[in-house]
Amino acid sequence: LLSRTRRLGYESSTTAGSFAGNYTTSAQYTVGDGTGLGGFFYSCRFAFTDAAAVSGVRAFVGLSSSVATPTNVEPNTLTNSIGLAQISTDTTQLYLVYGGSAAQTAIALGTNFPPMAATGATGGNVYALTLFSVGAESGIIYYRVERSGTTYSVEGTLTPTVVGTQTPAGTTLLAHRAWRCNNATALAAAIDIVGVYIETDN
Repeated sequence: LLSRTRRLGYESSTTAGSFAGNYTTSAQYTVGDGTGLGGFFYSCRFAFTDAAAVSGVRAFVGLSSSVATPTNVEPNTLTNSIGLAQISTDTTQLYLVYGGSAAQTAIALGTNFPPMAATGATGGNVYALTLFSVGAESGIIYYRVERSGTTYSVEGTLTPTVVGTQTPAGTTLLAHRAWRCNNATALAAAIDIVGVYIETDN
């Protein structure tokens, strides 16, 4: 599937702690604030395409309040963000990571959602991450993850009991970012972006 997919590939250097990917430097989107303001529809299709197995690799694809160059931290420690991630201690599955002012417990997606099927430019699985927030709902985010070419998908709703703590506040601006980091391993990490789509009602 990946070899037949039009995509833009990003590959890190082989220096440990190097990154591959893209991000925007202007945050423009917010979750719904409950009064009709904010909300978004976000979709990103991508694949991880490391040429060789990279021990301890990290990755994040989604929305974040950060518009700076990514730093080499575990994605499940990020605040004011929501996205799909690979955590350095787990090569078997991806995670949904999220949080407002405090990072929340990552949601394990299970072994039907492995980061890669094999190494190489055509060894990655194509994933589609969709995030949806409605202006009339305060802090609520709907998510769906699909593994393209298979029947595997997972979806759910993040409904915070404390808006701004468990999910970003309605006043916190968010931006797209997609990165992969080789962490402490001196091998190239890679991510291919198939497409990014964002729209708002406001």
